[in-house]
Amino acid sequence: MTERYDELTHLEKKIVEYIMNNPRKIQDSSASEIADAIYVSKTSIINLSKKLGFEGYSELRYYVKDYLKDKGKNKPNLSFEDVLDSINTEVTKTLSLQSKDNINKITKKILSSRIVYVIGRGASEPIANLLCSRLALLNIKAILIEDPNIIDVLGDSLALDESVIVMSLSGETERILTIAKTARARGVDVIALTSFTNNSLQKIANYNLFCFADDTQTKYNDLISRIGLHTLVQILISYIHMTDEE
Repeated sequence: MTERYDELTHLEKKIVEYIMNNPRKIQDSSASEIADAIYVSKTSIINLSKKLGFEGYSELRYYVKDYLKDKGKNKPNLSFEDVLDSINTEVTKTLSLQSKDNINKITKKILSSRIVYVIGRGASEPIANLLCSRLALLNIKAILIEDPNIIDVLGDSLALDESVIVMSLSGETERILTIAKTARARGVDVIALTSFTNNSLQKIANYNLFCFADDTQTKYNDLISRIGLHTLVQILISYIHMTDEE
């Protein structure tokens, strides 16, 4: 609901804010009833639903119902040790997926690129920002692409001596897939940081770094842990730093 908030018009933001503040009303109200409540058109409600990634208002309403249902369930009483074990498992399994040869190849590609574009969306964007800033500290010309409009047009200006690093835990983020496809179509190398699943992104990219994740369905639950992605970033930064010192 909030991933694309900054891209919305003033009217669309008004609708999203109403939905988030009144979820119980949404689950029992039609698009027309919501439109009447906030003095907008029914079409505006339907169009916003599609813009947010739903098939229509009905799917958005079912999503809200499921959200409230999940929120109301009794959560298991996890101990402090359980939480630490979960984190340890995610990191340990991510490390087990790595190979020195693959890290070597990706490191060489990054170091040989004239420009490295780094792209992440939603909860992966701060991790992309971290990677970009650390690459810059290592004297690598890295550019973080945050504006979705720039993501859409970036493909037209990519050059063969550049590379693109994309992050998506699910491997199904629409804009990430679009830029990855465009880059590969132009012969530009794509380095994907994604989960160890049979996802679309890992099939498009010609360099892959995989992390472990218990859940990758981030479209409707962006509270999913990104520790695996953080681990991949730290591996890359540490290895590039080590290589640079040799």
